[in-house]
Amino acid sequence: MAIQTTTKALTIERMKIRKTDPDKADVLLMLIDSTKKTVFELKREETPADIANAAKKLYAEVQSDIAEYKKGNADTTKLEKQLKIIEAYLPDTLSESAMEESVKKVLFELPEDQRVMKNIMPKLKAIEGFDMKAAKGIIDKLLSK
Repeated sequence: MAIQTTTKALTIERMKIRKTDPDKADVLLMLIDSTKKTVFELKREETPADIANAAKKLYAEVQSDIAEYKKGNADTTKLEKQLKIIEAYLPDTLSESAMEESVKKVLFELPEDQRVMKNIMPKLKAIEGFDMKAAKGIIDKLLSK
């Protein structure tokens, strides 16, 4: 389950743990910075989704770093620890069956001649917890029926 929080709350938590748990403090700083950068670029108030999106982005970056480290036979212990910390801030994702039901609902709402990716994807993006990486496979499967 994703932790609902704000950058202010993350900053307070970071200050409390920076000496006792420096790894978590570093991850929180990365989340705070990424969230604040996004909010600044979009010129709007922060939302809980901003932190969740920053966590998803950071998670993907750390996974990529781990893959690169492993290619060079480097130690990935610290990165794997960061990954575990970031997981707590990732948004909850829908199950495969729930995503399939969401796609069916979106397809049902669209006229048959408009059931194409460019019309379907924006509607799926608006669904909280929908894994957009899995979307294409689910859509292709349902459209081929």
